[in-house]
Amino acid sequence: MTEEVKRLRCAVADLIGENERLKEDRKKLAGLFARSLALNISLMDDSMPEWRYFAKETLDDLKEALK
Repeated sequence: MTEEVKRLRCAVADLIGENERLKEDRKKLAGLFARSLALNISLMDDSMPEWRYFAKETLDDLKEALK
């Protein structure tokens, strides 16, 4: 195997590792956002039903994305 191929394989392995780290970070951020949204929903009163519905729908979407 030539040196160039070895370097390319290492570069690809590094990129795969970075991609996995980014995926985990995205999941953590989505989880934090979902918890924040859930807290906001719990603080909304019944005078804002359209926002409450939107927030619950968004929270459901986030939960699905985190699976």
